[in-house]
Amino acid sequence: MEIKDLAGLSEPLCKLIDTFQNGCSFLFKPLQIKRIASVSSEVTSMENNVDLKKRLKEALLEDTINATHSIREKRQFENVASIYASAAQELQMIDHVDDTPVDPDWCARFFDYSKDVSNEDAQIIWAKILAGEIAQPGSFYKRTLSVLRDIEAFEAKWFADMCQFVICNSIVEMSLLKYYPYSQIQSLMDCGLLNSVACESSLTEKATEINGKSHSLKIISSQIDLTMIRFRDVFRLTDAGTQLYNITQVQTHKSYMIGLKEQLEIKYGLVLELVQISQ
Repeated sequence: MEIKDLAGLSEPLCKLIDTFQNGCSFLFKPLQIKRIASVSSEVTSMENNVDLKKRLKEALLEDTINATHSIREKRQFENVASIYASAAQELQMIDHVDDTPVDPDWCARFFDYSKDVSNEDAQIIWAKILAGEIAQPGSFYKRTLSVLRDIEAFEAKWFADMCQFVICNSIVEMSLLKYYPYSQIQSLMDCGLLNSVACESSLTEKATEINGKSHSLKIISSQIDLTMIRFRDVFRLTDAGTQLYNITQVQTHKSYMIGLKEQLEIKYGLVLELVQISQ
């Protein structure tokens, strides 16, 4: 089946269908996949996520209404439809989609894992990963999918909370222990989101800011070589942690950033400004 032959499909959506076809052949028949493509082209606005999900579920179940399917299989159909619809919506907000095909092994693993995800919040995370990988293949490793599959809901919440304190895209200061018990930090290490060995990190020579998720410390002036500014005894996110951090929607902990600003200004004689990062 050539998805590109279906009229009305945008380039991002064509690539989404191709990815879906490569990853879901074990779960859906070719005719069902083609119907999903047709539904995608018929829905006038991808922003109408509820309508798209409804139409997709109808398309998936149309050929199987007289077949015997377990409750689990029907739930898997619905889970995949929900993730697909949310990914289609995410792709509408991405400016550029790389032409490189998504690795078929990645596709297979993604849908094998995500078909059993029924929590709506978790489905949104999986959809963001799918859209991100379609836009730029290689953005999310297969082991990131494994980490996400295996973490508990409470660990995912702990990780999202911790993202308030991440600076420079991947490091967390030891002062995090003032906000959370070590047992929580240990759990994030155990599930593969945070490296267990404390390390040291420094700014680069051309650094212009110390960024958080929603706020950053803009470097107004410095009397020293920026590489001399060091963060000691910090924990670094793993590759999986960094990739999931990039799609986690959370606000920087402003009180923490203000305290960090004061600390760095006193210690290194910097002049810093707390600024909001445009979303």
